Amino acid sequence: WKIYSWAVEKNRIESSLLKAGIKKSDYFTRNGKQFKLTDEFLEEEAADIVRNNIPNYDYVSDFVQATRKLPLGNFVSFPAEIARTGVNIVRRALREINETITLPDGTVITPFKGIGYTRLFGFTTTVAAVPLGTAAAFQALYDVTDEEREAIRRFAAQWSKNSTLLPIKDKETGDFKYIDFSHANAYDTLLRPLQTVVNSVQDGNQDNDGMMDDFAKGVITSMKEFAS
Repeated sequence: WKIYSWAVEKNRIESSLLKAGIKKSDYFTRNGKQFKLTDEFLEEEAADIVRNNIPNYDYVSDFVQATRKLPLGNFVSFPAEIARTGVNIVRRALREINETITLPDGTVITPFKGIGYTRLFGFTTTVAAVPLGTAAAFQALYDVTDEEREAIRRFAAQWSKNSTLLPIKDKETGDFKYIDFSHANAYDTLLRPLQTVVNSVQDGNQDNDGMMDDFAKGVITSMKEFAS
């Protein structure tokens, strides 16, 4: 998956630059530094995205790994990586949307804007669609109505009131049970802060640092709830 993603990202970057009129071996200025469009440049850019945007257990901190030895449960490395890569995906998307490149003739372009929008809205769709799709599948599988699902929520434990609940109905007795999907879905911690960023982008906000600060605070708050 990492190799496939690397190839896709490399191709997307190259296509965007070629479409903007930058050919192989051409020079351009980015963030005050001059670069040359080469295979090495494309490979490094794609590798940076894969390294920072796809969960990799080699990047899990010693502190997080140590918590697995405590009697608190061992499901900690994946959520930690989701938080790290989630923040990186949003940061990368905002950078791509607003980043400018200056050509030798002085022309200023934003070649990665399309990639940035695709990355941000695609990630949002994934984060939102996974719990909704899973809950809908459980409802269909166990023939649970919307009214029954909401009734289950009224009797759920206090810490599950706002969670995504997967309903289960015993077809013989009609008794109900549920799975607290939010507890097992690390992406759930990113949903609210991510929606805040999307709303800001749609409103035309270009303050990347301000949006990232708000997003990071939201992720920290969500991870505190997850830890609780």
